[in-house]
Amino acid sequence: VDDLLAVHGESNLPLDTDFVGFDIETTGLDSHIHRITEIGAVRVEGGVVTKSFQTFVDPGMPIPPEIVYGAPGEAEAVRAFLDFVGDLPLVAHNAAFDIGFITAAAKRSGLAFDPVYIDTLPIAQALMKQLKKFKLDIVSNALGLPDFNHHRASDDAAVCARIFTTLRPRLADKGAKTLSDAGELVAELRKNDARRPRHITLLVQNKVGLKNL
Repeated sequence: VDDLLAVHGESNLPLDTDFVGFDIETTGLDSHIHRITEIGAVRVEGGVVTKSFQTFVDPGMPIPPEIVYGAPGEAEAVRAFLDFVGDLPLVAHNAAFDIGFITAAAKRSGLAFDPVYIDTLPIAQALMKQLKKFKLDIVSNALGLPDFNHHRASDDAAVCARIFTTLRPRLADKGAKTLSDAGELVAELRKNDARRPRHITLLVQNKVGLKNL
């Protein structure tokens, strides 16, 4: 089932492989209607952050001008992000959201995008069953990681990378040697999880409803 997947795409890369942790901010929740306003990413090599990437993105729709004044458009920003990523796997928290927006933007821009990607949300749900909620800041705090500026893409990307780096040894201790092993292990650990999220569609009537959501 999709909501069990921690690793998307087949990968025999070792569990301790280099990767890019990333996060985006957007004008809304629907990748077909709304647009990216910020992309943040960090490259992790040998378990250490070696490079960082951050750009605001002009979404081409009305938002406060000070946010995107002078920022590149969608195609330029996404191309720069993909150049930063190269062929490394991506890591995000609740990755389907971020990947969905990058996929839609890449398609509109004529850019190839079909990555192996890892979702730290189901990994945390599998390994940290003492928690009742698994938002990025909750997981980070539970792991004793440093405080961060939540809802800034660059900061969220860095903490997502730290979460994955912190949880990888626990996956290894349970026998995972490759990314695909990790994906199968997480699915098995969560198979009987009564708290597993279900797919749901929520509708709102206006921006006030969206904010409340």
